[in-house]
Amino acid sequence: MAQPPDDAAPTLARQTARRLRLKGLRLPQRPGEETPELPADLTDLSDDELMTLFVQMTTWAEFAGTRLAQAAVDEKQAETDLDRLRAIAAVKARTEKSVTAQKAAAAADPDVLAAVDTYNATYASRKLLDALYTGLTAKAAVVSRELTRRVGRHDRESRAQRWNT
Repeated sequence: MAQPPDDAAPTLARQTARRLRLKGLRLPQRPGEETPELPADLTDLSDDELMTLFVQMTTWAEFAGTRLAQAAVDEKQAETDLDRLRAIAAVKARTEKSVTAQKAAAAADPDVLAAVDTYNATYASRKLLDALYTGLTAKAAVVSRELTRRVGRHDRESRAQRWNT
């Protein structure tokens, strides 16, 4: 989930993030070097370790979710740019003798080809981020269920202890 270097051309998502910062709203920063992994058996973790893992998972999910939203914005912008360039290329190709030739000439336009590559790259980024975000939220839900199970167990044990004394 690396971000482009600061000297990269500002995308619509980066411009929007800057506008949000000016309003006092900051997107979450990368929470660490690597996403946390679920241990094979959550029941081996202490309550403190489990809560720490839950916080890490939800923090990473928040980070991935904002990056996913940025990727979706950039994908939409790339799609809009592609549509615009296709229309321009179609107008340039109107002197071709047939509609098929016009479409082929427009599709072969170098600006259109570059825009297709850009769109495909933004689409791929968004799809991969979507998979990461979905995985992180699912893992956070698993940890949450274990926390809930433990809280429920603790409540039952406390009630049982009260009646046995």
